[in-house]
Amino acid sequence: MKTGVPASESISLLDFAEDHSSCGVGFLTRKGGDFSHDIIEKVHEALCAVPHRGGMGADGTGDGAGICVDLSPKFFEKVTGEVGLAFGKFAVGNFFLPARVDMHEEAIGIIDRALKHYDFHVIGQRRVPVNTEALREASVQAQLDMHQWIFVPDDTSQSARQIDQAAYDILLEIEEQAYTREDLAGFYPVSLSSKTQVLKGQLNSWEVIPYFLDLQDSDYEARSLFFHTRFSTNTDSQPAMAQPFRQMAHNGELNTDKKNRLSEDAIARTKNRRIHSPVGQSDSARLDQTLSRRIHEDELDMIEAVIAMMPPAWENDPSIPQHVRDMLEYFSLYEEKNDGPAAVIFGDGEIVGARLDRLGLRPLRSIETNVHGTDRLIRAAVDRGARRLVYLSSAKVYGEPERLPSAEDDLPRPLDPYGLSKALCEHYCRRAQRDGGLE
Repeated sequence: MKTGVPASESISLLDFAEDHSSCGVGFLTRKGGDFSHDIIEKVHEALCAVPHRGGMGADGTGDGAGICVDLSPKFFEKVTGEVGLAFGKFAVGNFFLPARVDMHEEAIGIIDRALKHYDFHVIGQRRVPVNTEALREASVQAQLDMHQWIFVPDDTSQSARQIDQAAYDILLEIEEQAYTREDLAGFYPVSLSSKTQVLKGQLNSWEVIPYFLDLQDSDYEARSLFFHTRFSTNTDSQPAMAQPFRQMAHNGELNTDKKNRLSEDAIARTKNRRIHSPVGQSDSARLDQTLSRRIHEDELDMIEAVIAMMPPAWENDPSIPQHVRDMLEYFSLYEEKNDGPAAVIFGDGEIVGARLDRLGLRPLRSIETNVHGTDRLIRAAVDRGARRLVYLSSAKVYGEPERLPSAEDDLPRPLDPYGLSKALCEHYCRRAQRDGGLE
């Protein structure tokens, strides 16, 4: 695998500032908060449905795809041999190491020292396992090795919020050196969090789940995740700038990016701080950094932060309540609006959501199904000894029948998303009849 080429050394006839692309983004979540592996199987289906939103080179190499997924206590217990890992009580950092192989040990030392500085100790360190057979030969050469640290606080009494904040502080300490030293070019923290991890590469959308072997392990369970396909706008195609980023995935472009960067720099200076960004950082990566600062430095919750950064066109809208107007006016005093067109999926392992900028030119659609609820109901019924299940179908499932009366073995032809979800529920019922002994 290649070790990476700094964006500053790339040569291209493309003016990245004038590039406009539409990406594929989405999220899946279980509203009940249950951890399961089948949500990862379902996101693979979703990723296989959006290859047209990504790009591919003549050699078959994708221009970038990945997912941001909940950390799985069950899986990381197995990986580390540690017993009793709880969600939010341990953290995982994924890294691309420097392009120069002789600087790998230096980068590893920076990571280890930062963890020790904030009183954490490592319980697992490894190279993230991958399946190169899932990729074409040219694509294999385009990927970077991802190295992973799994760590816990020395003080086991720390709260989940304290651990999450410490993980952010560790990230900043690592970034300061990773982004400012030329000899560490290519050193990039992909994600570092106590709640989520990012797995991505210069991939096609359908390759993500088969490529990362951890995601194929049935012990890897999650409640929510979000995905992205296509490289990050306004930069060249490289693994580090593939999306999603640490807390968001972005469709579109930010035409106010230069203004937003100047504003962020000014805000940092008022706090006697300096923003460190990777070479070739895209508008999406900058937006992700800003979101993290709003949450961890300004102490906004995730939804407040997203609304502050991408407010609605509220000034002349009389339907907005006064207390909401007051909040938006307060945010406008220091927050430069991020205008697209842009659609953003965001999440932190506890919240997942979506947001349009005030132009509204990147429409998003959502669907809520009760397929998981049906499955749980059937399992509970079987466990309680139920022998018969009566399920009422809908014309939405079968569409216009070819014959009347219709029969139970007619093939479903769902008319809309509701009909599709009902058809899936019927599938679960038939499976229960076959495997659970129901009539």
